[in-house]
Amino acid sequence: MMPPPRTAAVSETTTDSSDDTTTGSWKPTWSPGHTRPGLPPLTVVHDPHDDHAFMAAALDAHTPATGRITVHPTPVARAPASLAHDLLRSMGKHLPLAGSGDGTYWTGNTETAWRAVAAWMLALRTGHVIVTRAHRISSRHFEYLFALRERTQIRLTLLCHGPLPPALATALATLRYDEAHTLAAAHRAFTTPAPPPPTGRFAWWEAGEQFPPREGEPCFLLPTRRTPGRGVIEAAAHHLGREVLPLPAAGRFPPEPDEPTALLAHRLHARIAHPVHAAALAVRIFGAQTDPPARTSQRREMRTPSWAVDLLQAAGFFRQLEGRADNTFLPHPGSWDHTAVTEAAHACGLHEYQGRGAKRRLAAPSSRSRQPAAARSSAGGPPTPGRAA
Repeated sequence: MMPPPRTAAVSETTTDSSDDTTTGSWKPTWSPGHTRPGLPPLTVVHDPHDDHAFMAAALDAHTPATGRITVHPTPVARAPASLAHDLLRSMGKHLPLAGSGDGTYWTGNTETAWRAVAAWMLALRTGHVIVTRAHRISSRHFEYLFALRERTQIRLTLLCHGPLPPALATALATLRYDEAHTLAAAHRAFTTPAPPPPTGRFAWWEAGEQFPPREGEPCFLLPTRRTPGRGVIEAAAHHLGREVLPLPAAGRFPPEPDEPTALLAHRLHARIAHPVHAAALAVRIFGAQTDPPARTSQRREMRTPSWAVDLLQAAGFFRQLEGRADNTFLPHPGSWDHTAVTEAAHACGLHEYQGRGAKRRLAAPSSRSRQPAAARSSAGGPPTPGRAA
């Protein structure tokens, strides 16, 4: 069993449904009879004969641009975090590669995974989640799903291709829900209109970035205080053995990204599942670490490029879900997160280069840094900000 979260002592989540105030760290736990008032009704779509048309309709309804996603749970995956991983993939997020230090961490850290799901849903304005093969979901996963629904206020639609599992049948006795028994009713349930998304959003859902990264794909240099000249970029390209694309100078990113910046932004959105790690790299890239944005929303929008807004908001939501809310919105990765951020940078093709003969400082993690955080903390190390068991 994994140890409890390595954070300061916090109370269990207390939610005030009147003003949506949350104190303490959020845990994906749900109890029958404690449903938040005003939630959209749960919808159960019955497909007892496993008609392919029902599945096709559910998959066709997947439109992240409008805040609706369809998740197809991994078959026979029963690990507590597995459904959270499937939800992250449905939002276009890729987990670290299996075998990497951070990939190993994600496998066994359930609360981190579900907090990441909730943070991304809140930041990306995901309002409707359709789950296929819901008749195979475990009772624990139903608990996590209902807790996620409570926290994010999503519309949840469950497509059952067989008899209702006992855990769901028991839960429905305490919940307000609708049912759909025909294909026409299923279409209506899957395509329930949602509030229009805000205008001027960065099209993160168009990323389509291949993962794992293609060998030899174009890469970028992490910004430094001095903007690299053409000679430095050419030397870096020779050193790395691939094309190095230019980025605007730190702090000078225009509201609408140019082509190289859009490519990198799509990688940050698609290849990093942890909100704080994605936001930390975004801040490093657009230069806010040397010119902290004002805390007012108006000036924040002026100084943060459009492609980074959702990343920073997701990081802020993640900290709140950990019970670590503060007065700023900039990400603050802990010391133990540095290896994970390094791995995320490599996944996005981001490298540091110091000139002729210099070694890349973003080296592969050592065997010690690959140890799960829980093992390190048991040896007397400091707590791990930004992570939970």
